[in-house]
Parts: sequence; structure tokens; C-alpha cells
Amino acid sequence: MTLDEIEKWRLERIRKKIKLKEIADALRVSSALISRFERKGVPMGTDKIRKYKEFIQNYK
Repeated sequence: MTLDEIEKWRLERIRKKIKLKEIADALRVSSALISRFERKGVPMGTDKIRKYKEFIQNYK
């Protein structure tokens, strides 16, 4: 994912009022990793990225 794509997903997460802890718990990672991924593009596994996107898309 490019930094622009990551930013798009981060803004969608914020728009839906999803807390870092909620998504981190769902992905079984630390909220710090999610934060670093969203802010600096720190690498995360392909499976985790897929789950990250799915969580945000399917969140009500």
C-alpha cells in the first residue's frame, strides 16, 4: 500500500470513529503497530493489511 492509500484508510477509520485499540485487538497486534503503520507506513504483513481493510469496511 502506498502512503496515500494508507491515509485514505486512516481517514475512513477516523470517520467511522474506530479506535486504534479496537482494530488492534481484532488484528491481534498492538495499537502502536497500527499507529506506526498509519503514520509512517511501517510494514505490516499482507494478511494483516487485508484484515485491517476488512475491519474498517465492515464496521458499523
